[in-house]
This record gives sequence, structure tokens and C-alpha cells, in this order.
Amino acid sequence: MKIVSWNMNKRKSGCWEWLLETHNPDYVLAQEASPIPQGLTATIQTTTKKSNRSAFYSRNSDHLKIKIDRDHGMGLVVTEANGIHFICVYANLDFKPVNPPLLGMIASSVSYLRRYRSANEILIAGDFNMDRRMDDNPTGSVFALKDTYPHNNFFNAIEDMGFHDCMRKFRSTPVQTHRNARSDYPWELDHMFVTEGLYSKLIKIDVVSADALSDHDPIIAEFA
Repeated sequence: MKIVSWNMNKRKSGCWEWLLETHNPDYVLAQEASPIPQGLTATIQTTTKKSNRSAFYSRNSDHLKIKIDRDHGMGLVVTEANGIHFICVYANLDFKPVNPPLLGMIASSVSYLRRYRSANEILIAGDFNMDRRMDDNPTGSVFALKDTYPHNNFFNAIEDMGFHDCMRKFRSTPVQTHRNARSDYPWELDHMFVTEGLYSKLIKIDVVSADALSDHDPIIAEFA
């Protein structure tokens, strides 16, 4: 099973075609999704801006959209397919700050899935617009006050809900997923977390270059 998470940067065309033809994923969690090509079926969630959408695609069109509380334009998509529940995350920077409301929405979604849908296997992935290293303020920007750790606290809270960081299973150090024209710092802003059962089945995860299409590179994970 191949699962992709990717911020497409709202490119008008080319992203879906390249992704499906080159990598043939079973499931795609897309943020700032490009327009859906004709003949393709996906579940869409609009953010605070109508032109900015999150999308969930399944190759066999076999997924179900799960209705949970309103996300107030954050851009979360919650779905289920073949017993796996997916939460497509977009850290919408129109929310200032974004960390507390996003974490609350993720926690609420996870609680709902476990209480009302008896979910065991859950995958959370997307563009979080956060990197643990932001707490160290490694660039000229101030992301965290001295002796505070908001970004580490955010990711630690997700792990405390029973999730594992897929990006760290085979690599101990961050992998660049985003390019910024104003900085050459190798930010890892895109992430994927899964529950124990899925984590044990994760056999490969890569960040694949797509610099001709977006300022983010897709995360491609393969599960046995």
C-alpha cells in the first residue's frame, strides 16, 4: 500500500498527472491541492480561502468522508478506507497562532474516530508548517520565545495520543520537504504519523523531489 502526502502549492495543472502516472499511489492526502483533473474523484475541503483546498484521493474511489466538527476553514479532511482512518492536515497560517487550534482539531478528530468509529489504524499526514527545530530559532526569524518549546510540545502531544513519527523510523535526522525563496534552511514542514499497527507495517518512506511543480516535496510511504 502506497500513501502520499503532498502540498501541491495550488499549481493550476500537472501535479495530479505527474503524481498518479509516476508513483501510482493508493491514497493521496493533498494540501493546497491543484484542481482535480476531469474523471478523477476526490474528497475536497475548502479552507479560509476558496482557492485553497485540501483533498483526499483513493485509487479505487473506495473511501468514505467522515463528518466531524467544523474546522472553521483550517482545511482538515477526515476519511476512511479499508479500515484505515485518514486525517489530512493543513496548518492554515491564516490562524494566528496556528499550533493550539490545529492540535485541538487533530485531538478532537482522533477522539471521535476512536469513540464513535472504533478506529484502531489511523494515519495523520500533511503540511504542518512546523519543524521541531523552530524552537531553536535557527534562522533570523523568531519562532519561539527563550526556554519555550511550542513546536516540540505540539509534536510530542501527537505522539502522546499513541502515534509514531514515520519520518523518524529509518532516519534520525530531519529531511527537507520545503524550499523557501527567502531562506536556504532545510525545513521539514511535512509530516506523517501513524498508530502502532500501521507503524509496524511501514517498510519504506521517502521524500521525492518535485521542485518543478511545488515548493514542497511529497512524502511517499509504503506499507506491507
